[in-house]
Amino acid sequence: MENLFLVCLVPPISIVEDIDEIRTYISDKFKVYESLKRPAHITLYPPVKLAAFDIEKSFFKALADASFSLPFTQVLRNFNSFPEHTFYLDVEQNEGLMRLEKQITKALQPLKLIEKKEKFNPHLTLAFRDVKPPVFKQISAEFKDRKFKREFQVSSFSVYKHTDKRWQPFKEFHFKDPGTKPKVLSLFG
Repeated sequence: MENLFLVCLVPPISIVEDIDEIRTYISDKFKVYESLKRPAHITLYPPVKLAAFDIEKSFFKALADASFSLPFTQVLRNFNSFPEHTFYLDVEQNEGLMRLEKQITKALQPLKLIEKKEKFNPHLTLAFRDVKPPVFKQISAEFKDRKFKREFQVSSFSVYKHTDKRWQPFKEFHFKDPGTKPKVLSLFG
């Protein structure tokens, strides 16, 4: 049986409530609903289908290996878009976020789960997929002068599993001190 997993950062519930208020407003006013089917999140690794138990086991072991990281502060600031199709909250890039994404990508690379990973462009989607260009322009115009800023501490990342047509929290990886990461033994080092 195939399972679909998503590796992501999920803000604290108080920030998710603020984000959901914006997403609901956009959905009600502009009749776009696709983003409400997903939790408010920042994708660290795109959704992947895993068909075998041993691949799943390797996937979660690789993620555990990638969880040696220091906590960091993440800032969500203002609104932005991928023209004509996706409207989102800007996720400020910082050293902690970029390092975490790199570690996860590097840890999962040997499993060859995706052909080619797109360049990491962190964002938190508010509306996409069912947004047509004329509606996209209306949403962008409505939010062009609005301000938004929230920040939160990141000390873990999550894996969501697609179950019963919904993304559900499945596993959380709390950061471990990078200084305690076991060293790879080498005959030539």
